[in-house]
Amino acid sequence: MLRGEEVHGEIILDGDASGGLAVVLYKAGSVVVRTLGVTEILYVSDVQILCETGADVSLCADGKVAGEYVVHGTVDTKGGLILHFQQPRACTPGTGLTFYGAAANLNTCIIEGFITGA
Repeated sequence: MLRGEEVHGEIILDGDASGGLAVVLYKAGSVVVRTLGVTEILYVSDVQILCETGADVSLCADGKVAGEYVVHGTVDTKGGLILHFQQPRACTPGTGLTFYGAAANLNTCIIEGFITGA
């Protein structure tokens, strides 16, 4: 199985995330920020999203307009989405993730994954 440098990413905000927020990546088990090189590929294996009930949420690679959806849906009455991809979702080389959440209240998006060279 393809593996690389493990990372996690997160957005935790008590406010408006409807305009999109970049998911900050960190080296696994640390708070050291990890930026992607232009040829590196981020693979997403797990996603946890917590928002207000009924919120439309999206996690996109390369922005919402031109990008690819990693996750797109509506938060149910339990208030969250938890996903594990058996086959990790590859993003466009050099491209991070953008989270689009609720217009108010709690917005949390946490990802687990890894980075490889192109």
